[in-house]
Amino acid sequence: MLTLQGKTMRYALNDLGQVVSVYNKLTCHEYVFQPGNLWKLIYQEGERTEIPVDSTGQAFTARTDTTEDGAERLRLTYDGLKGDGRDLNVRLVLTFVLSDDALSVQAELVNNDPSPLMELQVTAASGMRSLSGSPETDAIAWPVDLGRRIPNPAFSDLSVYAGYRKYERHDQFHTDLNALYPGRLSMQWYDWYNEGEGLYVGSHDPSHQATCLHVERDVKQNILRMGVIRYPMLNTGESWQSAPIVYAPHLGDWHAGAKRYRSWIEQEGNWHKPDQPEWMLQFKGWLRVILKQHHMELNWDYSQIEALYDEAAAAGMDTIFLLGWEKGGFARMWPDYVVDDRMGGEAGLKAAIDKVHAKGGKVLMFLSYALIDRASDYYQKGPGRKATTKSLWGEEIPFSETYCGEGTWRKLGNPPMPMYLSCAGSPDWQEKMIESARTCLDLGADGVLYDIGGMTPFFCYDDSHTHAKPSHSCSDKARRYGELHDYIRSRGADKAIMMEHNIDVFAQHMDLSQGGTTSPSDPRSLLELYRYTFPELIMTNRNIGHDEENFRDKANYSFLYGLRYDMSIYRCCGALSDIPNYAVYLKELNGLRARYQEFLLKGRFIDNEGFCLDNQDLAAKAYRAGDGRVAVVLWNKGDCSQCYSICGLEDGAVSQCGTVAPSSVAVVVL
Repeated sequence: MLTLQGKTMRYALNDLGQVVSVYNKLTCHEYVFQPGNLWKLIYQEGERTEIPVDSTGQAFTARTDTTEDGAERLRLTYDGLKGDGRDLNVRLVLTFVLSDDALSVQAELVNNDPSPLMELQVTAASGMRSLSGSPETDAIAWPVDLGRRIPNPAFSDLSVYAGYRKYERHDQFHTDLNALYPGRLSMQWYDWYNEGEGLYVGSHDPSHQATCLHVERDVKQNILRMGVIRYPMLNTGESWQSAPIVYAPHLGDWHAGAKRYRSWIEQEGNWHKPDQPEWMLQFKGWLRVILKQHHMELNWDYSQIEALYDEAAAAGMDTIFLLGWEKGGFARMWPDYVVDDRMGGEAGLKAAIDKVHAKGGKVLMFLSYALIDRASDYYQKGPGRKATTKSLWGEEIPFSETYCGEGTWRKLGNPPMPMYLSCAGSPDWQEKMIESARTCLDLGADGVLYDIGGMTPFFCYDDSHTHAKPSHSCSDKARRYGELHDYIRSRGADKAIMMEHNIDVFAQHMDLSQGGTTSPSDPRSLLELYRYTFPELIMTNRNIGHDEENFRDKANYSFLYGLRYDMSIYRCCGALSDIPNYAVYLKELNGLRARYQEFLLKGRFIDNEGFCLDNQDLAAKAYRAGDGRVAVVLWNKGDCSQCYSICGLEDGAVSQCGTVAPSSVAVVVL
């Protein structure tokens, strides 16, 4: 038995190299139900592309000692591995360091074998079923988008949450939570928790190369293996060392994990608070409109921008966001951003922007960070072919959309219009993104939004790009966003940069992120996860401002979580006059936000901390102002009035009582 002891955790492996103890000393609970696999290596040979090597039964030597700061350390060395039918000339070293409160695991690989080593799955917390003996009370806080709660993971079909179509993987053996960061995952950590305790699992990797957070459920034994997958992609003669995977038991729920991750990412120097302009701090929402559609019909021309802005302003929003403003129309000819004579030409667009400015408003303009139209001049005559992502299959990666109007022949009788994904590792693409921002700012825009800014980090096999390995395609992306931020700020201290998708290391360079959010009725939603970890970030309530269906719940839900209003009426083809009841209610809520802006717009989201509420039928979230005061937003989802008594948790706090009307919100300053 190989055992490490810390103040909060005991960790042990048996002689077969299996995990046999993950013991939380804070709660006296053993998490391992039966011995679990420690790692899995995937190598490639001939036509076989995913040959697995399991850890159990591999020969290794072990050495224990202590680090300079007194932490216990265990090093497992595998000099050669048993592959499928032959020996692999591969050296694997796993180093475990158990400090007072966390276990850190790092891997080293040396490949002297002819076969490439593609990925390493480390599951140092393995063979587990429940935290405290009641698996039905356990959940995983999973950082897809803003956050998702995965209930009872040891007895759930995890493929439901993973995005796979069933039978695309070996789900007769195991179902998995697998997702890539930075991409669909907004952060590189997750937490297995219940109300009283939990286990933090974090990839403490500042490199930004593609990383897969991994939870594997054995469907026959109902046990969990938790860890991180990395993609060294080692050819013969190459070596690699991983960043740490950190496991930390804790008291309380996932909030403890959020604090640990935030502490690491700041201490690493890998994240800083954005420096949003004052108008962005007070930003309450926008009207998002497509002027010229994909099928080249006009919803509005430039002369109508002022009237659209007036409707937004009447609802308490001082910003209009323009899509399809260019000659090619929405989602066509990108990245050729040329002003359209048919809509009024350069003079007409500048005049419209000037009129909005004269009324104290802001105009934002849309750019795509990812898409290249095959028919664009940039692709046909410029460097577009060099800027695209090249896949494993040797092809450019398509991202195809065809929006339609009243007709059907283009949509149903044809495949989607082909567009290709750019690669952040292409210097040519970075130049084009700066040039495109320059175009918008020269027209008078107050900022730009880079669409599809944080999508899946597809591996890129173009050797002319700056990434060292295909799995490093996004390793320079945060730095490149920093360059775009600095250019846009150089055009004026109040010029704003925004992006689609919520991803922590990219969002530090953004004034706002436009990501996907769940609906108020989704019980698995855990928006708190990202909002609590990064409360300084500004984000919208995308996808719940299309029409008036259930609009009060959608508006109140967004208000509760501090999401700014993205009014994309009728898929950005409508105006606020099309949803008059919603517009009236938005004016009321935006008035509340203005009244309590020090808390709700400029304050820090602290979730369920800082107060005690006696009515569980009210949803409640707290915000802390810069001076330390706390305000709580209360949302009554029901159709009857709800009374409440609420009290702050600081010394001398006085209980306050009141009533929240049906389907309404209230703000209480403690």
